[in-house]
Amino acid sequence: MLTIICGEDSVASFNYYSSLKKAYQDKNNEILDVNSSVLENITSWMGDSQSLFSQKKVFFTQNVNKKLSRKLNLKINRVVEILIKDKTLEVVTWEEEISSRELKFPKGPQVKEFKPSQNIFKLQDSLYPGNLKNFLSIINELSASVDETFIFIMLLRHLRNLLLIKSGAVSSRLQPWQVAKLKSQAAHWQIDKLANFYDSFHKIDVSQKTSANPYSLKKSLDILSVYYL
Repeated sequence: MLTIICGEDSVASFNYYSSLKKAYQDKNNEILDVNSSVLENITSWMGDSQSLFSQKKVFFTQNVNKKLSRKLNLKINRVVEILIKDKTLEVVTWEEEISSRELKFPKGPQVKEFKPSQNIFKLQDSLYPGNLKNFLSIINELSASVDETFIFIMLLRHLRNLLLIKSGAVSSRLQPWQVAKLKSQAAHWQIDKLANFYDSFHKIDVSQKTSANPYSLKKSLDILSVYYL
């Protein structure tokens, strides 16, 4: 049996993935972390050593979707089909920052998707010069119920898309209506200012990871938006 945990809300999905692992541990199951690159070995382990499965074991892995293909009959595709159908096995995979519609898995697995609040998309849409008041209003409301790390990630991702569009590049993952929407928003930006804004996000990210930022992520976003919006 295969369980897929996914969704654009990567913070909430990973928290669920972690809590599920702990729940299995609390029930005295053995947890095995498996790199997706060796996922195909699970079936051979079963054949080589039945004693390995003398007690209940649960396999946890991540980002299997990146290795799958809808078009090619790859070995990993066949292995995943076996894992889905085999009810004696329990395999859980976390797919980072990907929606259920982008999954390339065969039919049959259990899927737990974590979708962002619609307000996060309103916040992304408000990210342009001259719109500071609206941006601050939305982010203040959103931060009351949404993890600030997720807000930061979604804004950084959106800025990257805006910068690509402004530079004349288009991500293959974007739908035509998304491209049109991004082009309209990017028209509000001068490319140098947009690039500097994007770089500032990365500096905040580094300072947070090195504990060099005296401010919270939310406060840092507030300060940055005042300067650029």
